[in-house]
Amino acid sequence: MTERSEDTSAAVIARVLRRTGLGFPRGVVDAQTARLAALLDQPDLDPGTLDAQVSAATLTLWGDLQPPIVAAVLVHLSRADGQDQQDLERVLAWAERDDPDNPLARALTVRAAQELGTAVRYAEDQLRAAEAAVAMGGPAGALAAARALGAAVVALLDVDPEDFAAEIVDYIDDDQSAEALDELARITGDPETRLWARAALAALELGDAPAATLAVHALAAGEPPEDPAADAVWVPAILALVEEGLERALAQEVEDAE
Repeated sequence: MTERSEDTSAAVIARVLRRTGLGFPRGVVDAQTARLAALLDQPDLDPGTLDAQVSAATLTLWGDLQPPIVAAVLVHLSRADGQDQQDLERVLAWAERDDPDNPLARALTVRAAQELGTAVRYAEDQLRAAEAAVAMGGPAGALAAARALGAAVVALLDVDPEDFAAEIVDYIDDDQSAEALDELARITGDPETRLWARAALAALELGDAPAATLAVHALAAGEPPEDPAADAVWVPAILALVEEGLERALAQEVEDAE
């Protein structure tokens, strides 16, 4: 008897990923995943080339990420019943396989590449939107470059206001003063994250936004300063997170009032 189409491996994995949010953290994806993301954006992609790149990217990721993926699946399985439980049991069997050619590992790699590609496109759009103002120069241009940089970092690093919810609330409660901003930057801006932000920004290269690209590269050049409050990359990024958090809170208030 043939397996029902809704019960194929791909369908089961898709259901589990949709319901659990299971995935590879943005911070662990590497050059192989970035190459896969670029391939996925190409029209008329050769299936053999795509398959080979999925294999290469999965090979670099699965060894380190298999244990936390197994742990995450077990957590979700402990809370599941019915169809969700059946799906998770099948996914757990793939998660426990050491070989990176299993369907779950490959699906997670493709998902990571798709999410990275979306983040890169969003970051590029921020630079394009700022191009005219940055090209004009002056204080308005510098502000536009900083705002574009901050939004790009948030997307590329996949950071969320919830990651720093308590710290952001303290900043807002302190009337968003300059001193409170310095403290917020220092609490949240660890050296590894700030280095990662610079590397992500350095990879952006837009021929149709040369002024914005140059400005962002200049701001991100070199080692991050010891004091996060003096970091021209991290301060705009944390401000972008604050703005996003405020927008979410306002939207929630409107929803609750309806």
